[in-house]
Amino acid sequence: MRRFWFVCCLVLLAGLTASAARAQEPARKTYIVRFKPEYQLPEQGSHAEVVKMLQTSVKKNIPVLKKVIKTDDLTPLWIVNGVALEATTTEIGHIKKLPNVLSAKPSRYQIWVPVDNEARPVKAKKGNQWSIVKVKAPEVWSELKIDGAGVVVGHLDTGIDAGHPDLIGKTLAFKDFTPNAKPAPYDDQGHGTHTAGSIAGANGVGVAPAAKLIVAKVFDRKGGAEDTWLLQAMQWVMDPDGIPETNDGPKLVSNSWGSNATTDRTFWDAVQAWVSAGIVPVFAAGNNGPSGKVGTPAGFPHSWAVAATTSSDGIAYFSSVGPSVWDGITLIKPDIAAPGQGVVSCKIGGGYVSNSGTSMACPHVAGLVALMLQANPALTIDEVRSIAESTAIDLGVPGKDTKFGSGRFDALACVKKVLEGATLPAAYKAYDAALTAEKALIGVQATTPLSGPLARSIMQRTAGLDDGELKSLRAALQQTGSPAARALFEEALRLRQAGDLNR
Repeated sequence: MRRFWFVCCLVLLAGLTASAARAQEPARKTYIVRFKPEYQLPEQGSHAEVVKMLQTSVKKNIPVLKKVIKTDDLTPLWIVNGVALEATTTEIGHIKKLPNVLSAKPSRYQIWVPVDNEARPVKAKKGNQWSIVKVKAPEVWSELKIDGAGVVVGHLDTGIDAGHPDLIGKTLAFKDFTPNAKPAPYDDQGHGTHTAGSIAGANGVGVAPAAKLIVAKVFDRKGGAEDTWLLQAMQWVMDPDGIPETNDGPKLVSNSWGSNATTDRTFWDAVQAWVSAGIVPVFAAGNNGPSGKVGTPAGFPHSWAVAATTSSDGIAYFSSVGPSVWDGITLIKPDIAAPGQGVVSCKIGGGYVSNSGTSMACPHVAGLVALMLQANPALTIDEVRSIAESTAIDLGVPGKDTKFGSGRFDALACVKKVLEGATLPAAYKAYDAALTAEKALIGVQATTPLSGPLARSIMQRTAGLDDGELKSLRAALQQTGSPAARALFEEALRLRQAGDLNR
């Protein structure tokens, strides 16, 4: 019996010792480790060039990191030349001493999307919503035959109700970056469905109703996210299929989120990577008005910050103001304005809701960019920003100011200006890109949600050319066009000869 109790005591003592040892183990948490760059990103290079350059740098640096921390649980964050990992403070201390490490900081959780205090359901309204009418989007659809067809818009938000009647068929790709990730599109907060509607919603809800979306759910029900979730989402939306050679990334990303911090550079390199790959970064300016400053990432020089206006073209009381200061240089921020107070858009489960914020203004500008890029897919980021701002309606003090930026955009004046310098060969090239992106994102199938609408638009524009313009276009396509582009041209000729210009 004594031997039995002796063994029991030993077992109990061992358990207590193990528990004490576990209690003394240092806590592990998520860090973002960034490496010193050994490359220079191009001002605006190709998608494949930029992605490969960033991925190569991270692959080169990871083996050096593993000499200090023995783990395979690393999440590459090549968009910022780094990785995310779990580590103790002691391990991070060793990592910081590595010669190739630039920084190592904890991944913070914070609220990026404000609670919708002003959201209120509204009755369904037939026709175009007031904000869509205000920016003259319907005139662009009817007079210029431009509606965003063939353009893919990246969308980082709380998700999307892809089954909403005005959003059916809009989502080409979806990925959930929150901890309890789900495979199918959903929205458990509502913010993302509302902003998606303002970009591409049908029935008079969205600025570019024929545009398609790549949706990253990155914010939880509270509107919060960790830095690592956001960086992974920004990285994924840049290269959704994970193959740099297939240019399936969007030409712009709508970001109705931001922080109150005015000097935080956490997402600086990620936005710069987008810009280098030719992606227009559209950001909400923030809701810290009337005296609070534009936050980040909107305040970055390379971000396009959107202020919010009212139905009477006044500045919304909550819209953040500028200027922003970086490295001793003062920038006028925000850059451009759009309707953002009392905006009616899609509601989870169907129906509509009115909401306010620069979050509501941002997707209107994203929709504008989609219209511009359909009109001329060859536009650079600088050209997009310059044309949109130069054709905006100047509000407030004359010139670009720290409340309205360059003014509230005018879609009709803007797209007309774009078309002055547009060429159809660029549109045919965009058709090829749409075919490629479609195959990468949804595979080969009978329906063509991205390339089909664009093809109809291109054929209509081609059919309206005179004989001399048709001859020049045929020569250009014979020289540089793909077989698919040349086949589309021949179909457009057939359409023209049949007199069926409204097909």
